[in-house]
Amino acid sequence: MNFSSQETHYARVKKILSLFNQLTKTHVSFIDTTLHLVTGNGLFYDPKKVTDFFYKKGSSLFFPLIINDKLNGMFICNKNTLPVNAAFLYQEALEAITSKIFKAYYRKVAILSPLTKDQLEEEEQLLDIVNSHFSGKTELENDEFNKPTDSDSNEETNNVDMALSYIEQNIDQKLTLVNVAKNSYLSPAYLSRLFKEYFKINFSNYIRTRKIALAQKQLILTDESIDKISKKVGFSRANYFNKVFKETANLTPLQFRKRYNGVKKVYTIPRELDWNDNISVYAVSHHYFQKMNVMLKEQTINGFPYVSSINGLSSLNNTNGWIYLIDGIQPSTLPSETYVKDKSVIQWVYINL
Repeated sequence: MNFSSQETHYARVKKILSLFNQLTKTHVSFIDTTLHLVTGNGLFYDPKKVTDFFYKKGSSLFFPLIINDKLNGMFICNKNTLPVNAAFLYQEALEAITSKIFKAYYRKVAILSPLTKDQLEEEEQLLDIVNSHFSGKTELENDEFNKPTDSDSNEETNNVDMALSYIEQNIDQKLTLVNVAKNSYLSPAYLSRLFKEYFKINFSNYIRTRKIALAQKQLILTDESIDKISKKVGFSRANYFNKVFKETANLTPLQFRKRYNGVKKVYTIPRELDWNDNISVYAVSHHYFQKMNVMLKEQTINGFPYVSSINGLSSLNNTNGWIYLIDGIQPSTLPSETYVKDKSVIQWVYINL
């Protein structure tokens, strides 16, 4: 999944092209793995026109863009416009600019050494997807991005999705490995293995973290008693709830309520199957708000994106602002520098500063 929408992604690519041109006085273009072309003049979707564009670029250099260890596309530069022996300097410049633009979203961004068109067509192991498109094939061959997924893997991801859906719908109920497995038509041992394999999370820890996040929302948005909230989120004993809450949030429920007194809004983003080690909290959040049609506004401060407004609630004043919690704790790092990795839930909280 691309955690920023395609349109947003292409807008950032166009910004890279502009910054590179300002730095080097050289025009570059970009072709992605779906045969979309980005130039200084805009975005072009027609595969035939993009293919024609490629074949006219015989004297060009192609700089592969790798995001989170996968080919995302290629920057294209006319070789004849480059100063002598400047190709690798251009590579370094492209990587520096691209990393700066994408660093809030992805942990790993790299620009590979430039290839000529002839090298590109010969480099089967690296650029199968490009070769298959540009050689006129109608079907992709040996393409790790598009080949059918192994049936066992498909079944496993479907099973994980089914379990997550059941948990989401019943998070305020008592949830055990046995009853979630039963309602997802899986064996408990198999479900436990799936959680560890896909999320690097113990099933019971995931459930506890999700429940504590729900309790946190109730604590700061309502004046209900802690005992009542503990029962509403599926804990039968208040003293056990207090113990689990403190272990998770590093605060007691009462301390948490006092710290975040006056909260006006909380957005909760539960873990999805697409989260991985190399995706930032900011990228996941950006994608979530777009998917939910929630207006997110941002500004850049010292090179990092800053949430200036969510759904009309602004951070640009001295009294209120947005913070985020991940697995119940407020990190000291920026969301663009925190990665979702083995995490269970993100919350955006509008607080009194």
